[in-house]
Amino acid sequence: MPKRQTCRTLRYPLLLLTMSVMVGCADGTPSTEGTEQGGPATSEELLLASALVALPPAGITAADLPDSDSPGAQQVVQYCTACHALPSPASHSATDWPSVLRRMWLRIERLDPSFEVPAPNGGERMVMSEYLVENALRVSRANLPSGVGRNLFVARCGRCHELPDPSQHTPDDWAGVVRRMQGHMEPMLGEFMSQADSRQITAYLQTASQ
Repeated sequence: MPKRQTCRTLRYPLLLLTMSVMVGCADGTPSTEGTEQGGPATSEELLLASALVALPPAGITAADLPDSDSPGAQQVVQYCTACHALPSPASHSATDWPSVLRRMWLRIERLDPSFEVPAPNGGERMVMSEYLVENALRVSRANLPSGVGRNLFVARCGRCHELPDPSQHTPDDWAGVVRRMQGHMEPMLGEFMSQADSRQITAYLQTASQ
């Protein structure tokens, strides 16, 4: 198999941008020596690991998107999943989404055309931006109510993103949201949230959302 085709078999095409700019994917596939054999990580492995940390974790499907039949939702599915797992609009706040999207579009533009990653045109970019900003994470700012679990919620959930407004979800929905975030912590941060902490955060958010 040609070297370029071998590189293309990697799970996330956007990782190839990092490698092509900083390592040179066309010169060969990532080395299997190093961490897989117990030795120090190679530069290729470190680049791939760092890129994976920045990618959205798996966990939602197209049907889970708000207003999933809208053009914005459909374009998010079409273009974002060409490179990584489907992101939730609530993974970033309305103030963060524009810079996140600019970064993604820049990466797509710099990919080698042979990877055949689809790129949205100007009109589609506007539709996607409006959709993601409209359905973005609603942040709490300084308005979090007091209560048991508040400090734990701030300490744990503030590690990865701005603190969500408890009213963004119903009391019944918060249990599932916290479980999903709990599952993301280990691959993203290398940390595990105990069931006791999860229950306390869930109980706080359920009370605060009423």
